[in-house]
Amino acid sequence: MDGGCELHVCNLCELFFTHPYPQSGPQHEMVHAGKYPEIEILDCERRYQGERLYYDRHFRFIDGECDGARSLLDVGCGTGHLLERLRARPAIRCTGIELNSQVAQFARRVSGCNVYEIPFEDFCGDQRFDVITMINVLSHIPSFDGMFRALRAALRPGGKVILRTSEMRESVSRWNQLHWGIPDDLHFLGLRTLNFLCAKYGFAVTRHIRVPFEEELFLTSRWRQVGRNRFVNLLKAAGVRIPGLLPAMKWLYTATLGQRLFVSFIVLTPLNGAEKRS
Repeated sequence: MDGGCELHVCNLCELFFTHPYPQSGPQHEMVHAGKYPEIEILDCERRYQGERLYYDRHFRFIDGECDGARSLLDVGCGTGHLLERLRARPAIRCTGIELNSQVAQFARRVSGCNVYEIPFEDFCGDQRFDVITMINVLSHIPSFDGMFRALRAALRPGGKVILRTSEMRESVSRWNQLHWGIPDDLHFLGLRTLNFLCAKYGFAVTRHIRVPFEEELFLTSRWRQVGRNRFVNLLKAAGVRIPGLLPAMKWLYTATLGQRLFVSFIVLTPLNGAEKRS
């Protein structure tokens, strides 16, 4: 499909995954160095502006889930804009994880928060958090075993995990997205994958908002976000400038490709005493 990889689907849990699937070590080294084959890497300032537009749309959901929290870990914090926004809550202590060294340095500067440059699967210490956010991060973490083990170790009793990720039907089309970000994105959830993972690793879904991708895809603010693909960026610029183009494109997309790809906000909590099934 992209980057010399194919996208396969598991018949049991409907997880979509890249083939060949990378090992964790080389994948983390690639992220740390910021080197992705056939993927243009955004400079930090452009990425930060894109994060600002993204959280203009979605911060309210995350902020509401943080009521009463005194500590938060943002996994894959990027350039730190979510940490920067949450810093307005005086009672909450915020920490970030960002593997890319240059991006992590930028995040520390704008947020004023501690940002670790370590894979989340290897994150350990005495700190435990009321909330762990993973916004557009799940598809980049190579090991589900390592991720859920780290979540259990880092969450306080009664804590929650806030995810934003993609979910797809088996009938998803190659053209539901122009650029899939493979091999930076390693896997995507099918419609049954979340329940399978929660049952396996001992988590419960306490909130699940699933929105058809087209409802967000054609928002003007999204088209103002600069991405990694130059052709897509040119298309975005035209979509913003030409009157009536975005509504027409949304109608055409919905008629031909709609209701196959979804953007989902998910809140998970660990089940007390639950252990991962082998």
